[in-house]
Amino acid sequence: MSPICLYIPLEDYLAQWFVHEHGGETPVQLIRGSVESKILEVYLTHRPEDELPEIAGDGKLAIAIPSFRNRPPEVFNYLPQRALASLLTMIRNRFDIELWNDLHHFGRIGKRQDELIYAWMEKHGIEMTETNWNAIAKRYQRQRNIYMTRDRAKKQYSRKKST
Repeated sequence: MSPICLYIPLEDYLAQWFVHEHGGETPVQLIRGSVESKILEVYLTHRPEDELPEIAGDGKLAIAIPSFRNRPPEVFNYLPQRALASLLTMIRNRFDIELWNDLHHFGRIGKRQDELIYAWMEKHGIEMTETNWNAIAKRYQRQRNIYMTRDRAKKQYSRKKST
């Protein structure tokens, strides 16, 4: 019997990373105890009668709904809009944290980061396309800009305080 699935809209590179993080198979079998699994456990509910079941489509990633204690997926298989938004935010935040943790040390060494990003993509099961590279590079650059702004403000505050 095929699992009951939830379909979430994710950009290609995020979907590829997420699939890789959870074992590399589609539909994604969430790791028990993961943040995503916890979100589903708390927020999955009965499907409203006027709501049609979701179907697979372009840009949508299938996630097998886990069976939680006293919450069978046959009954609890609907994720409300705000809960879905929370799940998507959590996935993007985890991606950003992992990207930053792996790459920020290299920012002080050199300016060219193209090969580092390609290596990171390869390590995390992301297809080596220019589109994916550009999207990841932009996310990393945004994080770097935030960090640099905060770092400058911190140094400026320290100088004022010491004088």
